Amino acid sequence: MKNYVKDGFVLLYLCLPILIYMAMMVAYDASMRTIIKETVFNASVLILLLSVIFSIGNKVVKIVFSIFLLFFYIILFIQILVFYNFYNFIDNAILYTAFETNSNEVVGFFNSYGKWYQPLLVIFYLYVASRILFSYRFSLTKYKIATIVLCISCIAVGYKFIERSASLLTITTYSEYQEFTSQLSKNITKKTSSHFTNVFNKEEQALYVVIVGESTSMRNMGIYGYYRDTNPELSKMKDELYLFNDVISPRTHTILSLDRILSLGDYKKPENNELGTVFQLANQAGFKTYWISNQEPLGVNETLVSLYARAASEQHFVTNTKQSSRKLDDVLLPLLDKVIQDSQTSKKIVFLHLKGTHIFYRNSYPPSFDHFKEEPRTNFPSEEAFQTINEYDNAVRYNDYIVSLIIQQVKKQNTNSYVLYFSDHGDDVYQDYNGFGHHEGIGTNAMYQTPFIVWLSDEYKQRLNGDFNGKLERKYILEDFIYSFAELSRIEFDQFQPQKSIFSNQFIYKERFISPGVNYDERN
Repeated sequence: MKNYVKDGFVLLYLCLPILIYMAMMVAYDASMRTIIKETVFNASVLILLLSVIFSIGNKVVKIVFSIFLLFFYIILFIQILVFYNFYNFIDNAILYTAFETNSNEVVGFFNSYGKWYQPLLVIFYLYVASRILFSYRFSLTKYKIATIVLCISCIAVGYKFIERSASLLTITTYSEYQEFTSQLSKNITKKTSSHFTNVFNKEEQALYVVIVGESTSMRNMGIYGYYRDTNPELSKMKDELYLFNDVISPRTHTILSLDRILSLGDYKKPENNELGTVFQLANQAGFKTYWISNQEPLGVNETLVSLYARAASEQHFVTNTKQSSRKLDDVLLPLLDKVIQDSQTSKKIVFLHLKGTHIFYRNSYPPSFDHFKEEPRTNFPSEEAFQTINEYDNAVRYNDYIVSLIIQQVKKQNTNSYVLYFSDHGDDVYQDYNGFGHHEGIGTNAMYQTPFIVWLSDEYKQRLNGDFNGKLERKYILEDFIYSFAELSRIEFDQFQPQKSIFSNQFIYKERFISPGVNYDERN
């Protein structure tokens, strides 16, 4: 009897992550159906693995299944962290982002969402669990037939609820991701695309700059009506800017969003991303293209964005995995100046990929921009919320400074030029939900609402038929960006669809789907 009690306590310890996860689902009002499915599947997997580990005498088999179990635990702990912060489950969007992350981003994520002691608790738990797996013997394992029946039952029950498997989703998604990037890289890394035909640009001289921001929501920008002065520099030149007021990103994660923005892929036909990209289109129009980035090109894998950037004539990554990720965006300015001063190239399109207002906001600006310290407005007041909002707003203010410097740098050239700025997506920082960041399972408006700002030189305006003032309220989704980019850059090609360009007189509003069956403009 004593051994059975001991077995019970050991089994309770090994079930602890499942019980914590179940308690969190109950606390956050998940449906009873979901709670049952999640718990039953996880318990079935756990019991199956434990039955094999404690019944099989072969040491190699024991080690292999123990590794599977530790991997299962790690996925469970990640799911707990995701559910705690975002009230949702691991999905493909999170996994795609994780596959392209790097050590600096992992540290930043845990610094933002985790507590210092949480990794230590996980490590301690896994250490004790591994000691149990390799040294403890359950009394029940002597009943071989009962163990076999239990294993078969677990397989049957697990299969019934397999759609709730975060661990299986991780494995299958990684396999799909590897196949996806392998196939995609065969086409998008080429300098040209056979899909684009009769590509033409008649200009002899041009300097076009596209600024791709990071995690910056228009909801926190003073120039768009935010109550704080987070855009003092852009506000000074507001009369020179075209502010488009209703532009959204197609996704709330960088990789998935830029996949649509930089290519022909869209909600209905995401596979069209293989057909062509903005880099290939500009190359074929006779421009020299540049990708200058303050984000790392490598994570666990080469990122999808860096694969797209390979098609640019030149690529410059000022931050890599061997360097500090805390370089601020002003590091891009000398590189931009070098490109501008290159007199050997008359037609240039420069893409600047900012760090912007990336998560772990206080690392996105220098101490001199620690401007906001007073208590901010929020429906979710707490000391953590106040600090995070202030840090985000400071990052937005520094981002304003960088974007304005880029415009001034281009303006000084007195040539045919434009500067276009948008962000890959936004962050919600204690506005519509009690937290901060971006997650499609929550998908608040602030996570989709992105600034879309255009500056035009005098020479560019002279060649422009009219202006954009009557087009600033158009409802637009950035998955059609390639058509707006083409029109702004005066690139003509057979596949151009004017109804998908925000600048076109032939623009037609289309439903803005952000997930299956969810139209952004019709949801509550």
